[in-house]
Amino acid sequence: MMPQAPHSLRETGLFKNGNLSEDDKAQLDRLGFVYKYYAHDTTVTAEHDDMFVVVHSGWGCLYSNVPDGDRQILDFPLAGDLFLLSRSSENGVDETFSSLTELMIWQGPARNVISGVANHPRLMSLLLAAALRQKSILVQHLNSLGRRKALERVAHLLLELGQRLEIAGAASRDGFRCPLTQYELADALGLTAIHVNRMLRELRERELIDFRQKTVRFLDRVGLERLAGFEPDYLKIPL
Repeated sequence: MMPQAPHSLRETGLFKNGNLSEDDKAQLDRLGFVYKYYAHDTTVTAEHDDMFVVVHSGWGCLYSNVPDGDRQILDFPLAGDLFLLSRSSENGVDETFSSLTELMIWQGPARNVISGVANHPRLMSLLLAAALRQKSILVQHLNSLGRRKALERVAHLLLELGQRLEIAGAASRDGFRCPLTQYELADALGLTAIHVNRMLRELRERELIDFRQKTVRFLDRVGLERLAGFEPDYLKIPL
């Protein structure tokens, strides 16, 4: 059964704490966003136009297919995240967005949203801030693939996911619920599932982290951040 929808996009993510005027709130309601529920393991498509997606709850997976049949996971969109989903590969962008859990999102046609915020500087600034944050996240993921060692990659990604969920009010400093399999982590980190398993075991043996029964516990967060070189400022949205 589909969970009850929030009354408005105003109650989700950056718009909830965005210091919007009453005029901005009214305009936000006119942008054409609709609330959608997706069951686990469902592909979300932008059928007629590029669309903005705002995640209300659940875990998503944004990935690109590679010629040998594998995939590279680009990001795991989480509660509060806003991003632009391109329409299939017609625009030269090969990316797919799917649900890893039950997923509740708001989605709105990109053209309507962009034209609708043109005369509302506060709404425009929030969209730009979200886009810059998304870019910063992807830059960090690229840094991991190109420069971080395997152990650092695993540590950095888990710290990032925990921090993002904490910002969204869905986790604590001590850890978070995590539905990701080792295969999904491997596809995000450019490693094999066996290598990910070894790295998780090493982190556990160092008493830095414990990941079992779909729960990540930070045993020594300071030590883990030091190992990963994790600095969370790139995850902040200037409101």
